[in-house]
Amino acid sequence: MHPKKAKELIPEVAEKTNLPEEIVKQIVSYYWQEVRQALSSLQHSRVHVTNLGDFVIKHWKLEEKVKVFEQFEEKNKQKGLQQITARFRTAEKLFDLKNLQSIIDTEKQRADFVKIYKTTRDESKTKYNKGLEKQKPNSGGGD
Repeated sequence: MHPKKAKELIPEVAEKTNLPEEIVKQIVSYYWQEVRQALSSLQHSRVHVTNLGDFVIKHWKLEEKVKVFEQFEEKNKQKGLQQITARFRTAEKLFDLKNLQSIIDTEKQRADFVKIYKTTRDESKTKYNKGLEKQKPNSGGGD
């Protein structure tokens, strides 16, 4: 596959869709703006971009960031009014990070549950199949 740059892609798409290049350019720009927003908003632990892959937040990076923001918040609790805005932004970011951390924890619990379910299901299938193997197959003949 040969990747195309936007300056090559936009005229080609505009021609195929019978749309003005400016409209196609706005659509492409809006799409990537939304992708960047999804990645930076800290609302999702995973963002999927078709034909590009999944972008996943690493739990250890998240834990480091939470620790840094908590330390900053604690250190600046007693500061004056001039730092209220900075403290507010920090508290807001810390809230988003902790929320994302809980989303990741929930996803991990779900994945663990699915793994346990599949293991027990496979074990019961194995037991059932072993039971069938022990039984003598019926020849089906009239002897």
